[in-house]
Amino acid sequence: MSNEKIGIITCSNATIDMDCCAASCLRDLNQHLGSFKEHHKSPPTLAGIITCAGCPTLAYPKKIMRKVKTLVEFEISAIHFSYCMVALCPFIDKYIEIISKEYPDIRLIKGTHASNLSFEQFRKYVSTACDNDLNMNDIIKRRVVNYE
Repeated sequence: MSNEKIGIITCSNATIDMDCCAASCLRDLNQHLGSFKEHHKSPPTLAGIITCAGCPTLAYPKKIMRKVKTLVEFEISAIHFSYCMVALCPFIDKYIEIISKEYPDIRLIKGTHASNLSFEQFRKYVSTACDNDLNMNDIIKRRVVNYE
């Protein structure tokens, strides 16, 4: 039996504005940790990573579905919303609602990598990083604590 094929949706703000390269997500995917443990038999195969459509405007349903379609065309069975989406995005449930209506057979999973930070701590570190022109690697590598 082949590994389950999945996609990941990352936060466009974290990816574009904070230069997140999804290293923590990919580490836990490869090591079958975090939310990827949900794929019980073996680590899933990554079909692709997309960013969200950005904070919703009137065009967000069309924008997110256009992006999700690029993953669906590779016959995925699940989409993981990145840790930063779960921790930071006030619109994640809107995205889940829209995607699940169009693709009811695709499992939508909140989370990717495990973190030893609470969502509150993570949000604080993101705010500190933004205020000090730091990026997501500074949070991951714990360099942001020097700025608190």
